[in-house]
Amino acid sequence: MSDSPLARGATGPEALGWPGARWVLLRYFTILTNLLTAGVTPRIARDRAPSAETLAGVTLSIAMVGAVYHALLAPEVALQGAAALADVGFHTLVPAGALLWWVVWGDKGLRLASVPRWLIWPFAHCLYALLRGAADGRYPYFVLDVGQFGAGRAALNITGLLVAFALAGLTIWTCAALLQRRASAARI
Repeated sequence: MSDSPLARGATGPEALGWPGARWVLLRYFTILTNLLTAGVTPRIARDRAPSAETLAGVTLSIAMVGAVYHALLAPEVALQGAAALADVGFHTLVPAGALLWWVVWGDKGLRLASVPRWLIWPFAHCLYALLRGAADGRYPYFVLDVGQFGAGRAALNITGLLVAFALAGLTIWTCAALLQRRASAARI
């Protein structure tokens, strides 16, 4: 007898084994943003870092992964073993490490016009999550669950999330300006 997930009675994406698990994981902003961060890191290591705006935008997104997780989602999660380690890595270590790297070494030459552009990624993810949720009834985060809250409340939740991203983006822009000014003063 086969030991496949399907043979064990699994249903839905779980029945597909590893491909199904990947499909499930790729609905999460956390996973996609960690992949984005991982995609930028080798470029930095090869001294081919993306623009200051792109780096700050990725930093903002991964920092928000940690902030939103710890503010809204962490109290609901009780994981153990490898899942707990992955959880700490995705939601705490990578966000904190990326933010620390940006503060210490990241290019701080940012313009205020960058802030609205940094909202494109979280907004695009919300649309993607809503489309996937509409197709299969599974929403990655409770705040996006149209089935539970209705479209109006989900839209309000998305607006709140984008406002939080904008405020965090303004904070990054302000910190960049202050750090750049401080570095310039130190060179004089």
